[in-house]
Amino acid sequence: MTRLEALNIQELIHLPVSRVWELLTDWVAAPQWMPGVDSMEAEQLTSPGTVLDYRSGAHERQLVISELVEEHSLTLTAGSGDVVVSYAYELAESSEQCVVRLVISVQLAEELETQAAELLASIAESESSTLTALRDYAQSAP
Repeated sequence: MTRLEALNIQELIHLPVSRVWELLTDWVAAPQWMPGVDSMEAEQLTSPGTVLDYRSGAHERQLVISELVEEHSLTLTAGSGDVVVSYAYELAESSEQCVVRLVISVQLAEELETQAAELLASIAESESSTLTALRDYAQSAP
């Protein structure tokens, strides 16, 4: 498997880390800021191994919380086998505000490496506004 980075972005959110974490892990509200997600729910409490069921159009899919450090970092993983996509969110305090970084990486089986550039570009395009949407949602959330 080859690991490649599809996107590495950050956004400043004018709220404390604790509030941004609360909104980031409010799975029912995820459709308000996650591109392409129509609904989402967790099968259990937010912890490593938790499965998040979500609907995107007519498709039902799953994300798994693969890593979690409370109020600091969260990695969601999708797929298995030949293609695995990881969405790593990191939160850091900056003058009572929150800097959020999103790094999306893809692990590909060797036989799919010829399709890597197209896949990475597609992911980067579809996810490039994720943190801006999170910021806008967070700063307007009740």
